Amino acid sequence: MTSRGLFDQSAGAALTPSGLGWLAGLGIELPEPAAGRRPVVRLCLDWTERRPHLAGAAGAALCARFLAAGWIERTARHRAIRVTAAGERALAEQLGLDVPRLTGALPAAG
Repeated sequence: MTSRGLFDQSAGAALTPSGLGWLAGLGIELPEPAAGRRPVVRLCLDWTERRPHLAGAAGAALCARFLAAGWIERTARHRAIRVTAAGERALAEQLGLDVPRLTGALPAAG
């Protein structure tokens, strides 16, 4: 998202106007910052890769949308996900990601 200009990490963590539009295009509406306890956007250290990832309401909404679309699925491991073949195609189209190259995995079947 950062390389596509959808997310800015230069001064913390923030969605750009383009990022808000991209999320809206996916059908994701974010709450107003004061609407709940969870921040809209924040960074969280990934427990497997030890790198920060998008968290907060935006990260949760994106995860829920990807699960609903069948782009990712939960694995038997606690909180872990797997990108599906449909997800590989969608993430390549949406964000220019080559999931097998990024993960060092074989392409998903199907």
